[in-house]
Amino acid sequence: MRPNRSGFLLVACFVSLGICWAAAAQTTDAPAARAEAKTGPAEVAKHWSKYTYPTSVPEGVAYHIIEKGDTLWDLAGRYLGKPLLWPQIWDQNRYITDAHWIYPGDPLVLRRIEVVAEQAGETPATPGGEAAGAGAGAGAAGEAGSEARPVPATEQVTLQCAPYITAAPEDQSFHISGSEQGRDKIAFADRDIVYLNRGSSSGVKAGDVYNALRPLGKIKHPVTGRTLGTKIMVAGWLRVILAQENAATAVIEQACFEITDGDYLRPFEALTVPLVMPYPPPGRTEPPSGKARGYIVELGAEKSLVAGAGHLATIDLGSADGVAPGNLFTIFRNEMPDAPTRHILGTLAVLAVRERTAVAKVMTSTGPINPGDEVELR
Repeated sequence: MRPNRSGFLLVACFVSLGICWAAAAQTTDAPAARAEAKTGPAEVAKHWSKYTYPTSVPEGVAYHIIEKGDTLWDLAGRYLGKPLLWPQIWDQNRYITDAHWIYPGDPLVLRRIEVVAEQAGETPATPGGEAAGAGAGAGAAGEAGSEARPVPATEQVTLQCAPYITAAPEDQSFHISGSEQGRDKIAFADRDIVYLNRGSSSGVKAGDVYNALRPLGKIKHPVTGRTLGTKIMVAGWLRVILAQENAATAVIEQACFEITDGDYLRPFEALTVPLVMPYPPPGRTEPPSGKARGYIVELGAEKSLVAGAGHLATIDLGSADGVAPGNLFTIFRNEMPDAPTRHILGTLAVLAVRERTAVAKVMTSTGPINPGDEVELR
């Protein structure tokens, strides 16, 4: 695994414990031919691991059993052809809580990596066989003939602050109950001190980090009219600095929006920013890809009716549809339903995925984007 941006990597393993970690030594960024992974069904042999690993692999699911000396960096090069795409593997194996440490015998599920590898880890070829450079404004490769490299799809804070739609109700009983400034202040920002309605008797302890969340109401599909779930705003996150028996004190580390009295709390989860290749924007004559297709169902962190480049969008495709972080979609609209034509509006990159929905960032746009516009996997 390579957690930093240097060009160096060393894998050191203690044979007795089977522990591997990343440190510094020379390696290469050159793309490699992708290896074929094993396919389930398979049972995972019992072994010691720091993590609670899956004990079996379902039928038809690609997987790799970690061996001594493996790193996520090397495995991404082997199976995806791009070592820099290691976060895509980590994202599919969330039982691994620290990407610096992986353990021999643990399984790595590669189920939704194939799409990412094809779309987010390869440079499109021109008819002559050479790699096509990125278009203006899309992160062009620089000198002629130089290899395009994957880039982060967004900033870390944007990803952490992105909203989501949940189909199942979330427990809202743990919440912000006030602040050190009393009732005179009901909205809070960075470095403000707030009080929580649970303490050590509920397992809360100093150092714990929680997201502050707020429901924004039910979301209905703009085309079918069916209810997709409740949209949840991530107002920010806070860190506990003192825990008493039935209450706690916390400091707000990041306010994405106004954090308010009554916002409910859930444990903070550090998300991995997906990497995408700097593809050129689609032209107006780009044909359909024939791949996964859906709709934009919601725009913005709050409710919005129009979006453009740099804005967030929620689509009605998720992990159940094979969508994964890093996937790129073409946004289009059929202006004349009776004619087989498409008005290309731009592209979006998937940031985070739930079972039936995904949050994405509009990477390019040629005009206003609205709920109900269609998307298709590139």
